[in-house]
Order: sequence, then C-alpha cells, then structure tokens
Amino acid sequence: MPKEGSVTRKTYSQMLAEIEQLKHQAEEVRRREVEEVIARIKAAIAFYGLTEEDLGFRKHAAEKSAKAPPPGPAPAKKKRKSRYTERPLAGPPDRR
Repeated sequence: MPKEGSVTRKTYSQMLAEIEQLKHQAEEVRRREVEEVIARIKAAIAFYGLTEEDLGFRKHAAEKSAKAPPPGPAPAKKKRKSRYTERPLAGPPDRR
C-alpha cells in the first residue's frame, strides 16, 4: 500500500495501455452521443415537418434554373511594354 503523499509511478508500457483503454472508452461514448443526437434531429424533423430543402440539402428548382452559367475563360491580358526598355539609360553616352 502506498504511503500518504507518495506518487505511484507508471511505466511507459502501462501508460500506453491506459491510453489505448481511454481511446476505446472515448470511441464508445462518442458513438452513443452520436446516436442520441441523430435521434433528437429525427424527432425535430418529424415534429416540424422539415424537408431536405428546408435543411439546405436540396436547392429549389427555380434557383437552379435562375443560376447564371459558369463564367467562360478569362480574356487574354494585353502585354505591356516595360517602361524601362523604352527610355535611354541615364548618364553620358558611351564613347568607344
């Protein structure tokens, strides 16, 4: 039996085993919570008579036909000459 105030040390392998056990417990808790959430959502959908469209899973038929067609390819950009190549270099002209 450990003395009061003493710390029980765990080995690395014991800690890894504990981590794995906690992962399995967390997965089980998550699975149960997801089931509960799905049940609440289904109950609310049934109570309010919601449709896929109401929930945003399907678009209105009118919205689909009113949509603009996707844009075509962008027009080619006109190349601009460099402003530095059109001017002579500053300074005295070369004498050769």
